[in-house]
Amino acid sequence: MGKIITNDFSWSISRAALFQTCQRAYYFHYYGSWGGWDKNADTTKRTLYILKQMKTLAMWAGTIVHDTIRETLTSYAKGTIVFPDTAMLQNIAVEKMRSGWREAVKKTYLESPKATNLFELYYGNGVSLPREVTDALKARVLDCMENFSLSPAVAKLKATPFAQWRPIDTLDNFQMDGLKIWAAPDFAYSDQDGIFHIIDWKTGNENKESLRLQLACYALFAIQKWSVGLDKIALEGVFLRDGGRISPYSINQEHLEAAKEQIRRSAQAMESKITDKEKNLVDEESCPCSPSPDHCSNCFFRQVCPAIN
Repeated sequence: MGKIITNDFSWSISRAALFQTCQRAYYFHYYGSWGGWDKNADTTKRTLYILKQMKTLAMWAGTIVHDTIRETLTSYAKGTIVFPDTAMLQNIAVEKMRSGWREAVKKTYLESPKATNLFELYYGNGVSLPREVTDALKARVLDCMENFSLSPAVAKLKATPFAQWRPIDTLDNFQMDGLKIWAAPDFAYSDQDGIFHIIDWKTGNENKESLRLQLACYALFAIQKWSVGLDKIALEGVFLRDGGRISPYSINQEHLEAAKEQIRRSAQAMESKITDKEKNLVDEESCPCSPSPDHCSNCFFRQVCPAIN
């Protein structure tokens, strides 16, 4: 008998951000779509599950870059490849773009919902985008791969023995006050001085407030899962659209306590919507829409949102 999948309440950066943006979109993503992976699910669940897997072009570019980095570092650590040069990394990323684009245009996601589904195509004509848009997207990915290849952060990790690396971009969870919190540090390693570096590759602009919380969560994860002392942790954002620039974020007990309190408040707000804690049930009507020109125009759930239709 296969493992029974249950929709348990948990917390993550992305979940908290969606709840804060629009509670109805939050409901669609985490509750309304539940079970929609089953081809025999009712039409509403199936549609919501397909929509929740969607990506904007910017998100897709980030996914391609992160997937290329994760696969490259994993293979390099296993000794199955030498570290690719810039051109090789770019070629790998471009092939991922071509494959994903074919999936999106063919609507493969209707049968396999986790196949590439691009927001701009889905809510556009379904088959094409302006050439300047696709050219800019490709340039963005190529620049990120070049800056990754040449980043000082990569030079440091290549000089570090694999035994000092931690699992690469692997989703895991830890507990805080009985709350399950999900995290997937992009990369982490300990250097020769015993400093534990936690790196987040960024393909967008720097948002110090959100990145500080994200990195603080990684610090909490490292302390609990890897038994790392707080005084030995170095947090770093590496900005791949800005020459691979390393942006360090300080961390101390005060920062951790502030992050914990922010998580608690966020989790409490989400839990207040739950009508049955044992089954983790939420009533759709308790999660109101939050109409906003900026958010609504880029919402994956436009097709089903009562505030738009």
